Amino acid sequence: MFRQAIFLLFAFLPIAPAMAQSCPDARTAKQGFVLERQGTRAEVRQASDHFVHVANVYPGGKKQDVVYYKGLLPISRFDDTTQSISIPVSELRTIFPLGLKARRAVTYAPATPSKVGALVSLELTVSGQEELQLGSCTYEVFAVHNRYINAEGKTTSEHTDLYSPVLGFVLGKRYPEKGGAHTLVKYQSIKPL
Repeated sequence: MFRQAIFLLFAFLPIAPAMAQSCPDARTAKQGFVLERQGTRAEVRQASDHFVHVANVYPGGKKQDVVYYKGLLPISRFDDTTQSISIPVSELRTIFPLGLKARRAVTYAPATPSKVGALVSLELTVSGQEELQLGSCTYEVFAVHNRYINAEGKTTSEHTDLYSPVLGFVLGKRYPEKGGAHTLVKYQSIKPL
């Protein structure tokens, strides 16, 4: 009986390291990683030095492809019902590198295959740095406040991206509510692709 117990113990030892979650880091993120939240799965892959491609699969099977500049700014979004592109009219490369208290501005034109909209300005302010936990993985993220301004100079929306410079991607968003409260929407888990 003792031998059987020892045999069973050693039989399952190789499985234990495989069951432990491996957290993507700066090196492994370049090969891609998977984020999941409430039935939504996002496969994140670097497309080039400046662009990140994300293949989203939503509950019910809907698929969407999104290309981001440095994992922060959405440039194009395509699915079976929507095709949209943000055409930058200002230099995107001036946004990075990000650091605490950094302030940046970008102007772009939202477009679909049949129409180009009025210019939109986006003000980005790094308001702080914090830790964000996804499953058993913890990441330092910049809180990047986004303020969208229309052609008339009016603020149309605001939110805060929780951007991981290590992974080069937004891991969560914070939306303001009335009374100063905020709603946090973040991924629940992360793993290498």
